[in-house]
Amino acid sequence: MSIKSGTYYNERELRTILDVDRESKQRIYMPNELFKDLVNSEDFKARKANATHIAFAFSYLYLASYMYRYARFTYYEDYFGESFIDDSVIYKICNISPDSRGAAGVSYITKKDGVLNKLNYIRKESDYPIRYKYEEDISGNKNYSEVYWKMLSDIKDELPSDVKLSRARKINFPVRAIYFDEESENKGIENGYFFITANTTEIDINTFIFCMKHSDIGVVGFYLYSFLKCMNGYFRGEYNSSIEQLVIDTGIKSTKLSEVIKTLEAHNMITNTHNTYVPFLPQDKHIPANGYRTLERNQFTDLRKDVAVRKVMSQATYEKKGGKYLCDSSSIEEDDDDQLNDIPLLNSTFFGTNLQESI
Repeated sequence: MSIKSGTYYNERELRTILDVDRESKQRIYMPNELFKDLVNSEDFKARKANATHIAFAFSYLYLASYMYRYARFTYYEDYFGESFIDDSVIYKICNISPDSRGAAGVSYITKKDGVLNKLNYIRKESDYPIRYKYEEDISGNKNYSEVYWKMLSDIKDELPSDVKLSRARKINFPVRAIYFDEESENKGIENGYFFITANTTEIDINTFIFCMKHSDIGVVGFYLYSFLKCMNGYFRGEYNSSIEQLVIDTGIKSTKLSEVIKTLEAHNMITNTHNTYVPFLPQDKHIPANGYRTLERNQFTDLRKDVAVRKVMSQATYEKKGGKYLCDSSSIEEDDDDQLNDIPLLNSTFFGTNLQESI
């Protein structure tokens, strides 16, 4: 797959294209079932899609939702004037080559009859919003769950006779953002995730921009951060999960997953408890998996910080310390180090895999 090493746009350019300043509060509520829908996609399974493809599908739908919700389909370029935000621009926002097509490309995700279309998340249409407004009460208080759009088709009679609406120009209509299902659409009931935010996860556009401006985070980091935030909401706090379970839930392979977790920690986007790992324990002496918690955009750091490494303790040391739950704050004492010598850290497939994948 053609992925550029680095980014196509810097932060200023991303903010210009998406019309976002540093004080902007635009956010989108993404449906929680999307994670499961993507991982279980038959198209992804048939192609044995990697993490970048799944994460790109999530990011693409996020952008499609943002663009429709905030009526952002054009922007002004130096020397070129008004430009349309088409798929080539969206690909580059996500740091994917606009030429990423063919067997190894990602166009099968975004095209008509592509993955997102088959899952009924997007549909290619030629009409799109040019402005939006909120419902207000008599005191001028806005109801942000009631949004109204002025569509391009609404002004077609106002356009000069020599100006025609181009049907070749297609946008991504976020179907389930407007309608929960086909029955709702047939009845004209607007009950999608734009309007009903139960079972959704709120994701700030500034978080998206932060991820895309950092090539080491990108779509995979954005996708994993969003998943962890979803689970934090579901469990109302810290989310404990093994690497093996995260692989199943996200479709990100273990080695890549450990790398991305470390990157999110390094940019202070998440916290990780790094619970002490004790191999070969009986089932009745279970130690909880690592706990993850997402942080807010104002806590992220552009510069990477040092990340803690998960501690490993032998069963003998575990028993010596009373067999209690051990957190990152409980270090292994110097005189206990030799008790790890009999543990095949790198030669054992079982332990080696779990150690390296649980950092």
